[in-house]
Amino acid sequence: MKVSFNQSLLENAVSSAISCVSNKNTMTAVGGLLIDCSGETAAQGRAVIVGYDLEKGIRVEFDADIIEPGGCIIDAQSFYSMIKLMPSGNILLEVDDSLRAKLSSGNSEYELNALAARDFPTLPDISNQKGFNIKQKDLKSIITQTLFAVAQNDARPAFNGALFKIKGNRITAVGCDSFRLAIRDKVCELENTSDGELDTSFIIPGRTLAEVVRLLDEPDEIVKINLGRKLVIFRFERRDIIFFSRLIESEYIDYERIIPKNSTIFVDIDSSLFLGALERASLVTDEAAGKHKSAARCNFTDNRLEIMSVSQSGRVRDEIAVSKTGPDIEIGFNCRYLTDALKACTAEKLRLALSSPFISMIIEPLEQDNDDRFTYLALPIKIPK
Repeated sequence: MKVSFNQSLLENAVSSAISCVSNKNTMTAVGGLLIDCSGETAAQGRAVIVGYDLEKGIRVEFDADIIEPGGCIIDAQSFYSMIKLMPSGNILLEVDDSLRAKLSSGNSEYELNALAARDFPTLPDISNQKGFNIKQKDLKSIITQTLFAVAQNDARPAFNGALFKIKGNRITAVGCDSFRLAIRDKVCELENTSDGELDTSFIIPGRTLAEVVRLLDEPDEIVKINLGRKLVIFRFERRDIIFFSRLIESEYIDYERIIPKNSTIFVDIDSSLFLGALERASLVTDEAAGKHKSAARCNFTDNRLEIMSVSQSGRVRDEIAVSKTGPDIEIGFNCRYLTDALKACTAEKLRLALSSPFISMIIEPLEQDNDDRFTYLALPIKIPK
């Protein structure tokens, strides 16, 4: 195998593919990148780089000068570190019959061991083209406004992903980690590539969505989303990138049932003022000591909100003006949970709905739009008197 790459194209391809490499798996090949310069793509002067950790994977195709076709697996971290530091221009990759790989550019030369391409794990079938197309900016806003509420490592599989419900041109995304709930509901310009009307739901792992967000960097370009058997596929055709992931096969909670329906206290508040006060409070909240000691005490009285927090590192008190209807209430929240929601919400004015210190608070935009909505629930924390 002997291939000449443009250094910039190769670095971009590897930096994208390396996100799907795992160093925790016992299979050595999973810690590497498959470099495929054979078959029909090679005949067209195109190289393919694949990363796959058995849960999610990425395939990147780009131009290359293929002198002698072939394929191999190279350790991802070593390969990426080398090509980043090599001079700009062309990088020559040569792999001999003993699977010794040599990288050279100008007067710089590296050698490292490779593995045979046949040792790479078999990829799932990503040929399915049925699904829908959506603008990248729409998908990015939907993901970022729910991903923060997705659990990281919950014993309940469904909580480690976000639920997506597609009906017609309406997308509803839901994230929940049992302490908070985020719902994003948006009518989008969807192009249906399925048979019949779009009406489906699926759960995408949070780790997958975090990687997808990094790829959504062309706001007005579309991304094609296809659903295979137990699989979701994201196609970025302009950049010749295919990202795919296993879906979470589990029942999601009946999230609508847990939204409080009988709120008696309503507070209209400026989101930037609220966020600023909470960020100042977070400087003294002691989250390392546990969620009960990292509480921000929120006291809604008359037309003001007093936020207080006390920890071993200090004490803070802040006050902002609000517009309130209903009785006064004192309630505690994990400071980070509220700041995450406020950073994700783009509305300038918010409406908070409460009923008691023991029932979740609802956060929604003050100006409601049925075609573009965000709802956030925060579970309160019991605070000592």
